[in-house]
Amino acid sequence: MPDQPEWYAEDERLLAELGTAVRTGDEVPASFTRVGKGAIVWRTVDAELAALQFDSAAPAAGPTGLRSAESGPRELSFTAPRLAIELEIHPDAVRGQLVPPGPGLVLVRLAEGPGPTAEADEVGWFLVAPRPEGRFRLQVRTPDASILTDWIDQP
Repeated sequence: MPDQPEWYAEDERLLAELGTAVRTGDEVPASFTRVGKGAIVWRTVDAELAALQFDSAAPAAGPTGLRSAESGPRELSFTAPRLAIELEIHPDAVRGQLVPPGPGLVLVRLAEGPGPTAEADEVGWFLVAPRPEGRFRLQVRTPDASILTDWIDQP
């Protein structure tokens, strides 16, 4: 349209630029994603790592008794300098005990991000229900320590 006023062309150009901005506004720059993931990793940097000491699902080193490994819950023990974490993984929940006993906060960390939390009572007992599916780890915070277990793989 050759008879359009000059301001009309400016408005068309502005609308085109706004349309481009709106269409690309949902895209998150890769640098933002990288920085965000880095920040999540650093949130547990002050936690001591607890070493796996026992896993009932691991093959036995010596002769085994009559009890089958599938007859009860999976048992795991993790130790760190200031705290041990004893776990039983049942089909419906994870039950645990902090040693030495005492209150704390138990945070479940899933492979894809944060999971549920549980409170450890004054004797160190806690319950995470329902049981996390797939791969997870626990971060335990007590007044004296922050402990992070290794990853626990579930079938």
